Amino acid sequence: MQRQFTPNWFASANYVGNHAIHMWTLVELNPAIYFPGTANTSGQCFAPGYTLTTTPGAVCSTTGNTNQRRRLNLQNPIAAQNISYLTQFDDGATQSYHGLLLNTTIRAARNMNMNANYTWSHCIGDATVGAVVANPGANYPHMDNRRLDRGNCAGDRRQLLNFTVVAQTPRFANSMMRRLATGWSVSGIYRYSTGQPLSIVSGLDQALNGVVVTNPQRANQVLPDVFAPDHGSACANVAPCVMYLNLAALSQPPAGTLGNMGALNVAGPGFWQLDTALTRAFAVTERQKVEIRAEAFNVLNGVRFNNPAVVLSNPNTFGRLLSAQDPRIMQFAIKYAF
Repeated sequence: MQRQFTPNWFASANYVGNHAIHMWTLVELNPAIYFPGTANTSGQCFAPGYTLTTTPGAVCSTTGNTNQRRRLNLQNPIAAQNISYLTQFDDGATQSYHGLLLNTTIRAARNMNMNANYTWSHCIGDATVGAVVANPGANYPHMDNRRLDRGNCAGDRRQLLNFTVVAQTPRFANSMMRRLATGWSVSGIYRYSTGQPLSIVSGLDQALNGVVVTNPQRANQVLPDVFAPDHGSACANVAPCVMYLNLAALSQPPAGTLGNMGALNVAGPGFWQLDTALTRAFAVTERQKVEIRAEAFNVLNGVRFNNPAVVLSNPNTFGRLLSAQDPRIMQFAIKYAF
């Protein structure tokens, strides 16, 4: 939908959507089988359809015997003794995007233009390997049901706002003012976006299935809110940092199980930035001119945090905002054109 309200004011509203099918994913064919408990007096451990022989009284499933517990090794230890991961490509993943795009352009004055656009959108889909050849074992944590690993796309940004202004000083009648003030161009760009979706991961092979390469196993959520009670305040013990996630709201899944948290379901810190520029070209001769330019990025010198640490097995850093993006940066340039 488009509408021109006045000769100087135009606005539009657009729906943007797409749906992708047959996207590449990976399926692990040789995971480790979880055997609960300890071995009996005969040194045997049991799981549905499988038997593992080990030391009597030993813990049946550990990270140290992962390869011995792999499916093919249990079926034929001699033939499969040199096989670890056995990963198969699969083209069954899907992904969809729906977005509302609002745009307006205003010529506020003879020498001033303003443009703003706002996007409200959502991308959701299965985790995919994209156009690269993924490492073996880089498949879903829930190997038998990819829908349990379906979530926000890694590049999803629910809200985006861009606002730009370009203004130019008029041509003054007074000769002195014309030399000093005419032809200056001032521009500003403001950008805002909501945060990147994050997965809170265990950091360990709690499921003891030997598959933790690219899509790590996720944590258990035990409280309704994963954000820190003092969300956005300074860390008490490890400075400089800011608290973002609540360690007490999460726990490691019990051995042999996967966490109850979804994929990419926690929003990271939002982003905003205001940039400005000031330029003017001075004529030297008919064919020569000198242009001066001054630019400032993040002109307000605001703090824009990077994502927090999300690995639950590292409690000293988990949930903390430990770094930020660039502070104010200013640059100046002179260009001679002939």
